[in-house]
Amino acid sequence: MRFYDIMYQFKIGLIAIITSILFISSSFSQVMVSPYSAYGMGMMSEKGFVANSGMGNAGIAYQSPWFIPVLNPALLGSQSFSSFEAGLSITQNNISDEVTRFRQVNGGLKYISLAFPIVPGKYGLSISLKPLSSKNYEILQRRRSEEFDPQAELARFQGSGTISQFSLSNGWNINKNIAVGLEANYNFGNLTDRTVFENVINGEDTVAIPYLISAENKDNFSDFSFVLGTKFTKKLGKNYLSLGVTYDLEANLNTTRNTYLQLLSSTETPITQLTDSSTFMVAGTEGTTTLPQKISAGLSFVRPNNWAILADFSYQDWRQYRSFGIAESNYVEETKINIGGEYTPNIQSGTRYLERVTYRAGINISNGPLVINNNRINSFGITFGTTLPITQVSNINLAFEVGQRGTLLNSLVQENYLNFNLSFTFNDRWFLRRQFD
Repeated sequence: MRFYDIMYQFKIGLIAIITSILFISSSFSQVMVSPYSAYGMGMMSEKGFVANSGMGNAGIAYQSPWFIPVLNPALLGSQSFSSFEAGLSITQNNISDEVTRFRQVNGGLKYISLAFPIVPGKYGLSISLKPLSSKNYEILQRRRSEEFDPQAELARFQGSGTISQFSLSNGWNINKNIAVGLEANYNFGNLTDRTVFENVINGEDTVAIPYLISAENKDNFSDFSFVLGTKFTKKLGKNYLSLGVTYDLEANLNTTRNTYLQLLSSTETPITQLTDSSTFMVAGTEGTTTLPQKISAGLSFVRPNNWAILADFSYQDWRQYRSFGIAESNYVEETKINIGGEYTPNIQSGTRYLERVTYRAGINISNGPLVINNNRINSFGITFGTTLPITQVSNINLAFEVGQRGTLLNSLVQENYLNFNLSFTFNDRWFLRRQFD
């Protein structure tokens, strides 16, 4: 059997294995458990793929032939291979306040993407399915003075759901120094916020309703959003200095809200559904959710197939966020800094495997967008990653992140999290006719 046939069968078998893993993993939760996801649209997902995750989620100005660029559509103009990439993620989140501490582990499919050059060296295209934001929280709060309406001894706040993006991205190289790109996203999914009141009391602080009362809002989203990108590159000897800029246009997502009020037994099964639509059930309320515009810029200093140093900055004014015309009072401006790099000792080494491995590290810092009890909910993460070659052009990517979000001040919650990310990138040249057998 010829070597090409062996490698072809190997790749087909590996793709089948990974496809099976993806189908299995789709049954797991795909979001991080965080009480801070209770606000607005929940936790916004990092846009970068696993290779970016290993470099502090940086890469607005960096295009590599070995993984699919996702942070800037302009980078697709230099797409070398036809590439398929699928990523998995597992997160352990340790959540604590001044009294209690608990641990949550979630994981599952993170993204899938396909990219290929239409005109090699000039125009490239990619399609992707990835998360935009998610909610996953449960908060218990006992009555203090007159804070609940209705008045109850205990309130339990719960949230769940994911908004996903189906993306079509295009990149054009105008010349060897300037590239532009456009990304169109179709956003879809739903987010649910639910409050369960237990032991509703009357004015004499005695239990008036011995049942649970559940109030629930379920918002369904479906609409488009767009991202513009550009990159400027200057060759400096054997190295390249690049500036990348992206602009996320303000997006107005069509939103349909269904509101329910139920009486529940102690096991949280419905006793009766209250169906007075004017008071207890409102179905199909139409509105708009406004996502504010975002500006991002990145620098990269690169020696191809050897090393890269990256730095990104982004700004988004979440005070402009609106849901059904109402602003989120806890939202402020958000700034992010992402710094990272990678190093490959000798990508052409034929005998020493570790010299063909790529090693990555980085940091990321986020200020905002939440302010609770006059405290900004900031986050900080340290990342490490690697790319392990499995053929001459295909690879496995690994990334680890250790980070912290929030604070213990003013009765707030602090999260210490560990992210593990894994992706498989299959590169090939699909549209070239073989001249020799």
